[in-house]
Parts: sequence; C-alpha cells; structure tokens
Amino acid sequence: MKRKFLGYLSFCLICLLLITSCTKKEKIYTIGICEFVDSPTDKECELGFIQAFIDEEIIQDKDVKFIILNAHGDFPTANSIAHNFISKKVDLICSIDTPCLQACMNATSTIPVVFTSIANPILAGAGESYTDHLPNVTGVSVASPIKQTISLIKQMLPETKVIGTVWVPSELNSEFYMKIQKEEAEKVGLTTIAIPINATSEMHDAAMILVSKKIDVFYQISDNLTNLAFEAEVKVANEAQIPIFCNQFSEVKRGATIGLGWDFYDAGYEAGKLAIRIMRGEKPQDIPFQSMKESKLTINLEAAEIQGLNITEDILEKAAEVIE
Repeated sequence: MKRKFLGYLSFCLICLLLITSCTKKEKIYTIGICEFVDSPTDKECELGFIQAFIDEEIIQDKDVKFIILNAHGDFPTANSIAHNFISKKVDLICSIDTPCLQACMNATSTIPVVFTSIANPILAGAGESYTDHLPNVTGVSVASPIKQTISLIKQMLPETKVIGTVWVPSELNSEFYMKIQKEEAEKVGLTTIAIPINATSEMHDAAMILVSKKIDVFYQISDNLTNLAFEAEVKVANEAQIPIFCNQFSEVKRGATIGLGWDFYDAGYEAGKLAIRIMRGEKPQDIPFQSMKESKLTINLEAAEIQGLNITEDILEKAAEVIE
C-alpha cells in the first residue's frame, strides 16, 4: 500500500512538473527605441533596425518586444524616455539621433545602448575612439560625406563661389557639420554662409536671407530641425532657381536636386545587427563603433529642372537612384 502511494505521489509530481514547464513563458527580450524627432530619416532607421531581427527569424512579441517612443524634438522628453526605459527594465536601448544617445548615456551605465543616425559619437561623449568607448555603448556612425559633396558641387557647377546652409545651434551634430562644411569649402576656394535657426518656423526666412546674400548653391547639412522644415527651403530654392545639394535621400525625394550620402534604412539595419549580437551574448564594450562605408548618389530630375541645374550623362550614370 505504501509502495502504491509513493508511486502515485511520484506520478503526481511528474505531472505537476510537466504542467509547470508547459505553462512557463520564456522572458521576451525587450528593446526600447528612442527617436528624437518624427522625421523620415528616424523612421527609416527604425524600420531597418527591426528588419534585421526579422531577417534573423527573431519573432516580434515572441522572442523580442520593441517599445518605440519619440521625443518630438524635445530634449527633456528624450531624458524622460531614457528613464522610462530603465523603469521598464528593458534589456537594450536603441538610440536614434545624438540627443537620444546623450540622454540614454546619462541615464544608464549598465543597460546596453546601440546608437544609429549619429554624426560623431566621440563628440557626443560616447568614447575616446571607435575602439575605446563606454562599456555599455556601441553603434553605427553616419557622418555625412561633406568633402565628397563639395567636390561634386565643384564638378557640376565650376563657377560656384558661395554655398549656403541653415544650421541649428542646439544640435551638436548640426554645429559639427557646419564647421566641417566651412573648412572643406575653404580648402577649394569656396565661401560658406550659414544661417542659424531655433525653430522650424524660421526655416523659410533663413533660406530667404541666403538668397539675398547671393549664394550660388544651397548645400543643406543634416540635422533634425532642418530636416523637419525642409520643404520651406525647397520653396525658396525653386522660386530663386538655386539648386539644393544635400546628404539625405529623403530630402531628394522632397525636392532637393542632388543627394550624396547614406541610406538611413541601412544604418538602422546595421545597428540592428549589432543589437542581435548583444542579445546573443556579446558585450557592447567588445564591439567597436562602426561607420557607414558606401555613399550613394540620388538625383531628382524634376527638381533639377525647376532649380536650373543641368544633369550631364556622366553624373546620371553614377546615380544609385534617379527620381523622374
């Protein structure tokens, strides 16, 4: 009788263990995505980041969960988002744009942070070099190919003497690009006029000031605020018949004539691949910062006609994309 009872007890214990193991859910790896502005480039980064997981057959809401929050251009909100992710105990943070990276670095030194859409991670405070950096931070730099763009301007418009841009003093990456643009332009005998703005509503007037100063070309540097207000610059350029060069594909689609730069979807995708490596056990401190390697040329033929720029066949042949 005792033996039967023990056998029955063992059977019950085994059943209980089986039920428990079947009903127990594995922890879903949670990733917080912090975006600074609601812009085409941020969205492209986000989509590329998530696609990297899809391609690795990491299933959303089963293997991984994404919490996507946007600061809508507000620095205190970016800080709040970073702390929100900490309170939710996310496993990793993807920071898109420099303000979000800085907010996340200030908020945590333990949760892995993978950045993308960052012009200069060293200037942002993420490390001393691409290999000597904060132990919880890694990511993908997307520094614009400014020297190459100025060379392209000289090639296509050899009579150019003055280029104009709008920049944002409150954005670290904008100031960085503005200074590099001035330095590279000066090396080839060009003058740069840069007009600062602090709100999207100021973009139109800033572009008008550049036209009044007799610029030959708009070469719009990349930052969050001017990207949001880009159509205002396009309107002025169209009316004045001054071509716009830029470093963002999304801005070419929105009315710039020439764009030489990186695909932000690809930048997000590469950051996603780094996040997957961390998810699978690698440490951020062992992963050097990465840079986008291959710039692409995009041409908007309709914008070229409106802004008075003749696109020769040799330039067209180099384009990765031509918008009719």
